[in-house]
Amino acid sequence: MKKITFTLALLAHTLIASAQLFVEGVKIEPSNTGQYIELDPLYREDGRCTFRVDFGQSNPKEDYVTDVNGKRYDFRSLVDGLNFFYEEGWQVEQVSVLDRGRRFLLKRRY
Repeated sequence: MKKITFTLALLAHTLIASAQLFVEGVKIEPSNTGQYIELDPLYREDGRCTFRVDFGQSNPKEDYVTDVNGKRYDFRSLVDGLNFFYEEGWQVEQVSVLDRGRRFLLKRRY
């Protein structure tokens, strides 16, 4: 019974830890961002996408959504990525249409 409980606890911790928002390996939280972030989606030929994130840092052109180790994270689609940000407490506030695509301004929900 203890092995099952330990395994379930470890699995739950892994799932919770993997669902956190990191940019270049830095966890994004209220203490290091303001109320807004801007997302610039970049699409791959297979339909997957990743996001460059501007949260007010010095060089947002190079900062992508990553895991805790800094490995760039690919989403299955734009909607998959936007749902991920919503689950992390962000909502789309404004969409800008540019020549090269859309940019999303997100506002912190809590």
